[in-house]
Parts: sequence; structure tokens; C-alpha cells
Amino acid sequence: MPTGAQKIAETLIDAGVDHVFGIPGGATGAIYNSLFDKQDKMKVILARHEQSASIMADVHGRLTGKPAVLMGQGAFIGTSGGFGIMEALMSYSPMLAITDTSDTGFWQLGNNQEVSGEYGTGDLLSILRAMTKYTTLATTPNEAVLGAQLAIKHSMSGAPGPTALLLRTNASFGEFDPDGPVGTHPSAGYLSNVEMVAPPDAIQRVVDALASAKNPIIIAGNGVHMARAHQELRELAEQMVIPVTTTYKGKSAIEETHPLSVGPMGIYGIETANRQVSEADVVLVVGTRMRPQDTASHHPNLLNPDRQRIFQIDIEGRNAGWTVPVEMGLIGDARAVLTQIIQVSRDQGLSTRELEPRVVALAQRKEELRFFNDSPGLTANQSPVQPQRLVRLLQESVDPSTIITLDAGNNRAWMYHFYQSQQRATFLCPGGIAGMGWAVPAAVGAKVVRPNSPVMAVTGDGGFMMTSNAISTAVQYQLPVVFVVLNDGGLGMVRENQRPNLIASEFVDTNHAKMAEAYGGWGVQVDNPNDIPAAIHDAFRSGQPAVVDVIMDRFEPFGQFRAGVSEFARR
Repeated sequence: MPTGAQKIAETLIDAGVDHVFGIPGGATGAIYNSLFDKQDKMKVILARHEQSASIMADVHGRLTGKPAVLMGQGAFIGTSGGFGIMEALMSYSPMLAITDTSDTGFWQLGNNQEVSGEYGTGDLLSILRAMTKYTTLATTPNEAVLGAQLAIKHSMSGAPGPTALLLRTNASFGEFDPDGPVGTHPSAGYLSNVEMVAPPDAIQRVVDALASAKNPIIIAGNGVHMARAHQELRELAEQMVIPVTTTYKGKSAIEETHPLSVGPMGIYGIETANRQVSEADVVLVVGTRMRPQDTASHHPNLLNPDRQRIFQIDIEGRNAGWTVPVEMGLIGDARAVLTQIIQVSRDQGLSTRELEPRVVALAQRKEELRFFNDSPGLTANQSPVQPQRLVRLLQESVDPSTIITLDAGNNRAWMYHFYQSQQRATFLCPGGIAGMGWAVPAAVGAKVVRPNSPVMAVTGDGGFMMTSNAISTAVQYQLPVVFVVLNDGGLGMVRENQRPNLIASEFVDTNHAKMAEAYGGWGVQVDNPNDIPAAIHDAFRSGQPAVVDVIMDRFEPFGQFRAGVSEFARR
């Protein structure tokens, strides 16, 4: 008879799961062993830390819409791996964590590494339930198979997110019963999801509101990425001539070079977008919860239901009208609901000819407000390098199709505000728990999923040092990712808020390019903006994991570029 571990491996493949990120340990080691002769169907990536593995799995979910497996020993998946699991929960990324209670026959005696929840052990079941949308405990091999099937189902149904299968040791090493009451059915029947669409009368109401609006706008969020609704978003915008802005996590939902794009909004956004939102009479919100950073801390001059008609599309009913009151919520998949709106507006034969002046006016506004060009620092050639200058040079130096992963801290604010995305679905960022250290493993995970796309991480030196272990994984699996480090010798955002009394925010000077070389990759450190284009070019041409360590101006504050919000607030 096959063991539980062998049947779990078969079940994952049967359900269409094709990637595992993790570190073997405990009862999961037997599952890794069972995948040895299945590597033509399952790519197994050895991370160097469970945190890095969890971030890679998070990114796999974002880019594919289906779960990868995060797998390793119980206590370490529940603690270190919790970073990526919680990010996935708050960012709606499908993921399946498989781990164990590490009970070895002495589960009532507080054994070493045990997390069964017994006296003297950790309670991993409670920990996982606190940071997943579904967690199940399997005590037998048959329960493990059914648990895997249900966990995969729940990770993709409704609002996607992370799920977990927690194994007692017997569930992995015991014998599977082919005649048992559970765990004996094919996975396909569990994985049939119903497409969520909105009622026809609700769609008609939205179309009528958009058609009659003088200044409509679409706010696109992470839900556009997760639903793969980029084409539908663009089609609706063009069909009804509606400007589009994005939230932080929605950046690149539409290419920001598109005539109808007004760029990113919110506290880190640009004035063009914030002005356009503030003057809108009808607002269609697509796939975003409208969090405080997106609404400039809910400033009434940005979004205000008392003077604007707001409609919100979201796959999770609780999100519609949660942070901002709305006239109506449309509960459904963003791609499906946008398709409905497009079809109804097309059937009504709405003419765009009379709306052409809207495009002209929008172009004029962009020019007046220096669209993505609102700082003299963009052309500054001083050394050390100013952050906005680096961003401009990156934009000029990389292929427009490059997938870019961001980190936490000021580096993400500089990129969000100044980098003008030229292709859709090219930006990935931590926006759930939004922790430091995300960008580097995220870039490695992105390259695993999209091996033919150029991938670049942009991170501060603080975040880089937290997870630079992922470079070793990139070297092992020959993943040529470029890591750009904004090296300002400290925690930039913390330091900006502390001045002049700095405490626990300064690092010793470090050459991070040497880290890449130590792992077997390529690295260069630069401190002159004139050297950056060649460094980026050489990094991509190296064909190796490559670090470009850029010595930054330590005292250029990002706070000065929040003026877009204060400008419209004073009107």
C-alpha cells in the first residue's frame, strides 16, 4: 500500500499543482522523497530560509492564479514561513502550506520541536488558522489526501488566499487505505469553481452612471492583477473614455504610458492622479479595498461619497463599502464583471466621439502637472545618487517587459511615485503586512514562474540584508535575476522620521555586491549616476544572479513628494 506521503505527492500533481518551495524537515521529508521521480511534473525549489520560501510561493500565486506549495517542518513554517503566509492572506494570493506537528510517538511528553498543541508544545494548528483562510489537520493518510484537495480548492475559491494542511506524523508515514471513506476521489470534482458575476440590473446601473458622468474615473487595484483583468480594464477605459488610476498594489494594472492612465494615486501617488480622483463625479473601484495609504488617510477632498457616486467591484462581499461608503457594490470576479459592463455598454452603442475632448484635456493636465516628472532630482548627476535619479535611470535602462519586485520602506515610495510602467502586470509589491525583505525572494520566485521574462528586484539595503540568502537559491537554479540595492547605509524611512535624533537606524558601510559574488553571482557597486546604465546593462547581460549596489544620498526625503495630496486639499 502507498504511504500517506506518496498519496499526497500524487494528489498535488493530480490537482495541477506544479511548484514546491521550501526546506525538507519532519514528516514533510517523506513527501519530498516521494516527489523525486515526479520532477518532470513538479518543480521543487530549495530555499535557504522558510521566510524566503513563503515569499516565493506568494509570488507564484500572484503570477499564476493557482497555489504553489510552501512545505517544511512545522515550527519553522509557522514562524519564519508566517511572513509570506500572512502577506498572501492580506494580498489574496493562493498558496498551500503543508507542514507537520513533528510528533514522534511522544506527542504527550513535550518532545523537541513538537507543535501538536499538547502541554509543553507549540499550538501550530491555532497559529495557522490565524493566518490562513482555511486550515485542516490530518491524522491519517486518507484525511491527508482529502485535506490537500480541500485546501487547494479553498485557496482558489472566492477571494483567493493561503490555506494549510497540517499533518500528524502518521498521516505522512502510515498506509493509505484505497477503500477508505475519504480521500479516494479524483481532485477534479473538488476544484470546480463557479464564476462570480454581478446581477444584470446592477451592471446596467453602473453603465448608466458612467455614461452620464462628466468626470468619471476608474480606480484599479490588486484585484485586477489577481483576476487577470488587465485587457478588460483597458477595453472598458477605451470604450467609454474613462481615465484610470491605480492603487499601490494595483500599479501596472494598466500601462502608465497609456493616454487614459493618470498614474498612481494616494499618499505616495502623483498629483495628476490625485487631482483627477478628487474632481471625479462617478468613481468605479475595481479590486481594491481602498486602504488609508490609497485614500491619503481618507482625506475628504480625495474620495468622498457625499459628493461622488462610487461603485465598487470586489470578489469579497465584505470589502464593498467597507473603508469608503459606496452607492453600490458589485460582488464578483473583476474580469467577469468588467466583461459584463463592456458588453452592456457595447450593446447600447455608446458613442465615444463626443468624449474625445476628454482625452485632449487629460493630456493637457498631464503636461501642466509634470506627469511622472515632478522633481528636478530626476536629472541630477550628483554623487551619491539621488533616489529619483536612480528610478529614472532604471526606467531608461531596463526592458519595458521587466517584472519588478519592490520592498518595504522608502524604496517602494520612490518607485511607485516616479517609475512610469510601460507594460501592464509588471509590478509586484508587498502590500499586506508589507514587510521588509520581500523583494529579493519575490524576484527569485517570479523568475521561477516566468523564466523567459527579465526580472529585477528594487530594494533598500535593510530589506536586502534580511533575505539575501535567496541569491543562493537563484545561483543554484540558474535564475538570472538583477537585484538593485538602494544603499543609503540605514533604514531610510525610519531615519527620515527620526531626524535629527537617530537611534537604531544606521548600518555600517557594506558592499552588497560582494554578497552576490560570495554566493557565486555577479556584483558591482556604483556611486555615480553616469555609471548606472552600464551597470544595469552588464548585470542583465551577465546571465547570472546579479547585484547592483548603488550608494545613495542618505538625506533626500521622500516626504516632500506628498505635495500632490496637499495641493488638492488646499483648493
